[in-house]
Amino acid sequence: MAMLPKMTVLLGLFVLVSCAAPHKEFSPDETLEGVETILMIPFQNLYAAYGGKIHVDCSFCNRRHVVADIPEGAAEFMTEHLKSLLMNDMRYRFVFSDQTDEMLPRLPADQHGVVRMSELVATFGHTHEADAILMGYLFHFKERVGTRYSVESPASVSFSLLLVRTADGRVAWLGVFEETQQSLSENILKLGTFIKRKARWITAREMAAEGLENLISTLPEP
Repeated sequence: MAMLPKMTVLLGLFVLVSCAAPHKEFSPDETLEGVETILMIPFQNLYAAYGGKIHVDCSFCNRRHVVADIPEGAAEFMTEHLKSLLMNDMRYRFVFSDQTDEMLPRLPADQHGVVRMSELVATFGHTHEADAILMGYLFHFKERVGTRYSVESPASVSFSLLLVRTADGRVAWLGVFEETQQSLSENILKLGTFIKRKARWITAREMAAEGLENLISTLPEP
């Protein structure tokens, strides 16, 4: 697997490695009042950042994520699919800038290459006159082994989306997707999803695209 980013942007208050984090009460905004322009930051490959399988604790969603293998091109796929969804979303003005990739390596970081939220918000929020920044974190992206109708192991995907206000650095919205596909006999409650997927085993990319569409549909109205 290629080590994708030269410097990975991680949210210091969001991802804490290894040890359990004290839970922070997170109350998402019912509406994103005052938010008109949102800057999208490319998905961050956490496996590339840490270089191995670890556990990270999300202090906002009260959940522990397993960071595992992410194949080359997966984070880029996530970024491009999210971008395509947002381009058709008329609720906000979404900004996509190549300058984010160019400027990241120049931002102050710690010994692990971690750029803190304060730097991220100060640099990109004001540069692009954005009211909020949308960031994606990819925890694992495991492809199915098998075919559409028979698998040795199913696809498994885990990622999150985080919306941060640039005015005060406050997390306004959080979306988490995590799924390992199961057969209908393993989980009868997934009957609707089973029918929607035409009774077949889907790929990791299909699962991720489906998850992105579901999360973006829950983004609060302005």
